[in-house]
Amino acid sequence: MNKEDNRTSLIMAGFTEKQVEHLNQFRRKQVEKEQMRILAEQRRLEFARWLVTNGRLTDLVA
Repeated sequence: MNKEDNRTSLIMAGFTEKQVEHLNQFRRKQVEKEQMRILAEQRRLEFARWLVTNGRLTDLVA
């Protein structure tokens, strides 16, 4: 299903053009937030990997 099919389905379900646009904006913002969350998680993992690689973090208790 493409964007136009989605738009048509929403309009046929009783949504106004303005409501459809608001839903599309909401969807885009949610996708962007998820992408930012994934990027932040990748950076945290890369840092943890660097700490282990450089001997700054181990599983040994001091």
